[in-house]
Amino acid sequence: MIKSVLRYGTITLGIIAAAIIAFALVFANRLYASLPQTTGTLELAGLEAPAEIVRDEYGVPHIFTANAHDAYYVLGAAHAQDRMWQMEITRRAIRGRLAEILGPDALDTDIFFRTMGLATAAEESVTNLPADVQDALQAYSDGVNSIITAPGYVAPPEYQILMTAPEPWSPADTVTVFKAIALDLFGNAFQEPARAALEAVLGAERTEEFIGRYPADAPRSLSMADLGLTEAPAASEVESPAPAIGPEDPGRDGSNNWVVAASRTTTGAPILANDPHLGLSAPDIWYLARLTTPAGSTVGATLPGTPFVTLGRNDHMAWGFTNTGPDVGDLHPATEADVTGSREETIHVRFANDVTIIRRETATGPVLDPEHFGYPLPDGADFFALQWMLDEPDDTTPGVGMAISDGRGWDDFVDAVRSFVAPQQNMVFAATNGDIGFYAPARIPVRNADGEWVSTIPFDALPHTRNPERGFIATANNMIVPDEYPYYLTSEWYGVSRIRRIYHGIEAQPRHDLDSLQALQTDTVSDMALRILPTLRTAEPLTTAGQDALALLADWDADMAVDRPEPLIYSAWMVELQRRVYADELGTEFNRWFADRRVFMMDVLTGDLGGWCDNVLTDDVETCHDLLGAALDDAIANTAAAQGSDITAWRWGDVHYARSDHTPFSSFPILKDWFTITTPVPGDGSTVNVAPFSFRGNDYVVSHGASYRSLYDLSDLDNSRFMITTGQSGNVMSRHYADLAPLWGRGEYFQVRTDWTPDAMPEGAERLQLQPASP
Repeated sequence: MIKSVLRYGTITLGIIAAAIIAFALVFANRLYASLPQTTGTLELAGLEAPAEIVRDEYGVPHIFTANAHDAYYVLGAAHAQDRMWQMEITRRAIRGRLAEILGPDALDTDIFFRTMGLATAAEESVTNLPADVQDALQAYSDGVNSIITAPGYVAPPEYQILMTAPEPWSPADTVTVFKAIALDLFGNAFQEPARAALEAVLGAERTEEFIGRYPADAPRSLSMADLGLTEAPAASEVESPAPAIGPEDPGRDGSNNWVVAASRTTTGAPILANDPHLGLSAPDIWYLARLTTPAGSTVGATLPGTPFVTLGRNDHMAWGFTNTGPDVGDLHPATEADVTGSREETIHVRFANDVTIIRRETATGPVLDPEHFGYPLPDGADFFALQWMLDEPDDTTPGVGMAISDGRGWDDFVDAVRSFVAPQQNMVFAATNGDIGFYAPARIPVRNADGEWVSTIPFDALPHTRNPERGFIATANNMIVPDEYPYYLTSEWYGVSRIRRIYHGIEAQPRHDLDSLQALQTDTVSDMALRILPTLRTAEPLTTAGQDALALLADWDADMAVDRPEPLIYSAWMVELQRRVYADELGTEFNRWFADRRVFMMDVLTGDLGGWCDNVLTDDVETCHDLLGAALDDAIANTAAAQGSDITAWRWGDVHYARSDHTPFSSFPILKDWFTITTPVPGDGSTVNVAPFSFRGNDYVVSHGASYRSLYDLSDLDNSRFMITTGQSGNVMSRHYADLAPLWGRGEYFQVRTDWTPDAMPEGAERLQLQPASP
């Protein structure tokens, strides 16, 4: 009897196992079927003339079309083939529709975005765009929809796992992608309550010290002469706050760009460099592409969901952006009497009941309902009302990329960026005729003494310059204007360490080539470490391990290399030292503000803020020297517990790696190991090749870095170099999902050349011919 039962059970388990295996094979086959067609012929409705997509060995599409309409259309098709889920999750986030497919965990995110009203703003702004831009957005949408509605189309794995399907793409969806980028680079207003809470603990003077004062000796990217001003006119009666440092954390370690004039290069033509630093994601936010029409070629980084090259070059010029970080948002205390209108928003929630919220408006912007936004309110206020530039109905930013791509020189570039509304960017420019330049376009408010917005900075008064005498222009989210600049942009500048290293690198030699500027773009020497190592080396650790660690730092050159122990020793030390310096003063606010506060710590250790080293919770008076040795001892002991007692065997790259998270599957058990991309990286938050880690994470994981690297050679634009963080494909089944991550981590590049055609394509390329579908 027992044997019969066991036999029956074995047969049953065998059947179940066979069924599971069969299902897995069928499902795996279905997932592989989601890979796009990259060879042969494809008929697409709405295409005006035959076209081709040739993907090179890295998966970069080289798009050949007979006209501009088809270029936008085919880019839409390529994006749909390679990045449809990324586009889906972006538009759903901005529209507040994530909970429809992800369930209750996404509800808070949906409430935030429904409150912000960016989807409505996107719908409104589409109708205000110029006709040619609207046509381009429609052509792009038609290209996307031609793929996702094609017979036999199989959606990417995310759709299959979540049992959903892509909806048709629209021009307003494209505008939501631009809104998403603008929001990602915006943050000033949402930080105001945290700053107020800090001031309540420290007081205004000590808060200013802690936040960090913008150093007097740190570079300003432009001078008064660059701006064409000989004296500072009075722009407003309102006194601007003193230049300060913005929040220094892994979400605010910005971007780099610079352009070097022909007089400073070995080729006799400008070289332009750009590496925007953004949150790392799988896939990367950017998608490289070449668009070739009879009018010429445009090459560079595109944003999936949008039809233009955002950062790149055409046959005549190159351009690159960094975030300016202006103060373009305010939270105004308001009362019920300030409400001017309201409407219900119903959020559909998968696996749960629908949720209805009331979205209310004031004259300045949306009400941040205290039920969902837990900001401490001042006396007499019922809530905060937001005022910002992201919901302007006449936002023409989406068309700027189209105008820049069609430009041939400086005047065209300036005309193009006149339409740029938000977010303000430091745009560097170079042309094959030798011109270099800079513009920081945007709609920036001018406030009166009561903080009310009364006007905006005139376009011609925004920071800009052309062919400055020094022969280069560089930005790194640092202070871009001189102290005498007559308008207020922000009091929160950052990127001090990076801009110092960039200026040092450019000025270190009279002429540069691509190799020297590539070395600068991937520089991993910590400016902060260089400046404070002389002080750190005076430490007197009590443990043998601490003394051994200090000995290793004696000759260290501050290079945060992956294959050395010194970067880990230094980083662990800085985490522990900063805890000891300001945890006592901040009290309950410490966790919120615990980050690599570089300017502050340099002022503490080498400047006039050494009093912060005294522990206010004790009667003794501690000096910074007193903290150094004890912090090192504890840092080494804590690290040894995880890395072993042989300090010489520690390696920075073993613990310091970039993690590109997938939305949403990096948060899912089992799936996270499949969809998340990791790779060791050098650097830290103060290196040009930025790689910050969170002090609050109890690890050294990097979630923010150079999302795109580019070097443009204006003497021969085909020599230009490119790299993104993960791979060209967003499909986890593709060999191009993560193939670029190791190259990016090692600081390597490749070319996207325009000197070949589909009939003479490079080895390893795949050719897809596109034909207009019969009516």
